[in-house]
Amino acid sequence: MRMDTRTTLRKVDGRLMQQANRAMVLNLVRADPSASRAAIVRQTGLSPAAVSGIVERLLRDGLVREEARTATGGVGRRPVRLAFNPEARLALGIAVDVREVAAALVDLGGTPLRIHRADLPPGADAATGLELAARLARRALRDAVPTRVLGVGMAVPGMVQWPDGVNLFSPNLGWRDVPVRALMEQRLDRPVLVDNEVRALALAEHHYGAARGVGTAVFLDAGYGVGGAAILDGALYRGVHGAAGELGHNTVEPGGPLCGCGNRGCLETFASAGGLIARVREALAAGRASRLSAVPDERLTLDAIVAAASAGDALARDLLARAATLLGLAVANAVDNWDPELVVLSGSVLRASGSVRALTPITHPCATVVNAEIGSAGTVGAEVASAGAEDVAAEDAMGGGTLFDRLLAAEQGSVLETGRARVRVVRAALGAEAKLIGAATLVIADYLAAPLQTHR
Repeated sequence: MRMDTRTTLRKVDGRLMQQANRAMVLNLVRADPSASRAAIVRQTGLSPAAVSGIVERLLRDGLVREEARTATGGVGRRPVRLAFNPEARLALGIAVDVREVAAALVDLGGTPLRIHRADLPPGADAATGLELAARLARRALRDAVPTRVLGVGMAVPGMVQWPDGVNLFSPNLGWRDVPVRALMEQRLDRPVLVDNEVRALALAEHHYGAARGVGTAVFLDAGYGVGGAAILDGALYRGVHGAAGELGHNTVEPGGPLCGCGNRGCLETFASAGGLIARVREALAAGRASRLSAVPDERLTLDAIVAAASAGDALARDLLARAATLLGLAVANAVDNWDPELVVLSGSVLRASGSVRALTPITHPCATVVNAEIGSAGTVGAEVASAGAEDVAAEDAMGGGTLFDRLLAAEQGSVLETGRARVRVVRAALGAEAKLIGAATLVIADYLAAPLQTHR
């Protein structure tokens, strides 16, 4: 029997339309605490019968619950308020870092449950790292009813091919061409989504944090390595080969220090925690005087460098100043290239060195960033406000004057005038768990786009 192609297409189009309408209704309820059936009809243009049917299904699935009737200010029966239930479903997030692996169940509101952690042995190969990740994942999965768990998301450093989940190259882990998705699916017997760690962070900040409700945003994360990501017109941009956002491997000094990626003079060699530590060792070996020479090698950390700078050490001050300047130029270039509404900064180097405040000449005076609050991101106000003390320490560490002053000359000549006038620069809102939350958000974002389809 020959199938009528037009009939098949109509059926497919009908199912896609149903999924789109259901996703639209659910996300309206998520965004509006006062949502009601009548309000959804007005906002969507769907018929009352269609909205009623979608809401009833969402109620049965536990994704939405009915609450007290809302006041209308008029006469007649008040509409029943609908509330999103973020605990109805969970996603398992796994984050692999250079030194640690973490796993946790995360609800639809981006809140992680109990976090399971373990140290990643130095130089661990992919098999060791993935087995550790799988062990933590199994432990986390014991915390939930299996039917509530949508799937598994995983964030790893380096270039990740999407959606195949192949880690093409991770300089800081030393992994190359590792089929992370396939290997983890074998270990967990569940579907797994895998992406770069900073893209996962960006997705989490876009859904739950500092970039919520923003159409176009650029992210810079400076920790053990340096990475970036971009949200363009509301969608995460990955690039053709999974290499979009590799800001840390932009060349800033041709012929400079050798980077783990194989190139020389990458931003990461000067502005990451690992790069700063390597530059200290290099300078000490060359005979540069510094109080850091008395620090045992195993205790030479980013915190030790910041502490030395705070005590007036010239080497530490010079290295932090150069790192801040180069990070500022990286942001300036990203602003010129992408023309974003928002720049979100994260990572241990930015937290420890006060670079968040130093990068503000792109847009605003320092106080604007320190006091910033973004939309409904509940934690960002407190987190940014707490940054003030760190920034003051960084100013002292630079020996008078701020990192802002040191970046001003480089930035003013690098950012187009329109970018300086319009883009905002803020600290990431989700803190140290942003990449873990982002790993789970890979699954959650897919689910919220079509919440009633079957997930295996």
